[in-house]
Amino acid sequence: MNLRMAFVLIIGIISISLSAIFIRMCSDMPSLSIAVFRLAIASVILISIAFFKKIRLKAIEKRDLLLMVLGGFFLAFHLISWITSLKFTSVANSVALVTTNPIFVGFFSVFFLKNKLEKEIVLGIILSVLGSFLISRGYSGASIETTNHVLGDMLAILGAIFASGYILVGSIVRERVETFEYILVIYTITSVILIAISFFGSFTFMKGHNVFTGFSTKSYLFVFLLAVVSQLLGHTSFNYVLKFLKPDFVAITILGEPIGASIFAYIVFGEKVSLIQMTGMFFIFLAVVISSNKGNRIEEVLD
Repeated sequence: MNLRMAFVLIIGIISISLSAIFIRMCSDMPSLSIAVFRLAIASVILISIAFFKKIRLKAIEKRDLLLMVLGGFFLAFHLISWITSLKFTSVANSVALVTTNPIFVGFFSVFFLKNKLEKEIVLGIILSVLGSFLISRGYSGASIETTNHVLGDMLAILGAIFASGYILVGSIVRERVETFEYILVIYTITSVILIAISFFGSFTFMKGHNVFTGFSTKSYLFVFLLAVVSQLLGHTSFNYVLKFLKPDFVAITILGEPIGASIFAYIVFGEKVSLIQMTGMFFIFLAVVISSNKGNRIEEVLD
């Protein structure tokens, strides 16, 4: 892995590490509303860039478009389940569990893509998951009531499974579709899916509650930051490197998120970082170092 890829990954990790902080700051905004605004704002920005710069999308093959629709569903349900988990458990717990996706990405890569897992990647998966477990078990001083933390934990794990599908779809499609085209299409598809779900939800389990209006200025501000920083900068960084790095390695590097999120949660919410958590962070760092040499898909970066 060269310095360019390492720099993009670092930017991505820092950006997504702020996700949980921004979400927690949207205290009066339901999970579904946060997910809708996150993708809708990101999509509008990308569509505006394409319009003003007169960027024309190249013809996208039908199979890639269908895969991006599938990826949009994966991303939509990943966001809904994970964002909801933050209502019930701590930042450290939720982020650590939602980033256990190396297990699922590794399994799906072998089962669906017929990829061979290098021993370094396997060791990285084991260490990263162990690190995530230690981080989730070692949290203390949570800023919210965690009596329903089991529900939050299960939702976070469900979010990890959906995130794994999203990563694998990106790994396949990015072989043929360039970065801007890919994020423009898949973020827009995801926002449409989320808006459709929100309209359905407003008349069912949300009992007529308006998904888009009636929230505090603070919530609108932080959901905008969530869209620009965590989605456009963070998710796009990982979508970019999926063309050049193996999906299982990318999934391992995403595990840098619990480290950053735990640090930010300590600064903002006073969620203490325990010795157990620091040990978990060390295991994740070690996992990235060990697996990095086997993470490349191609030798030259030409994008």
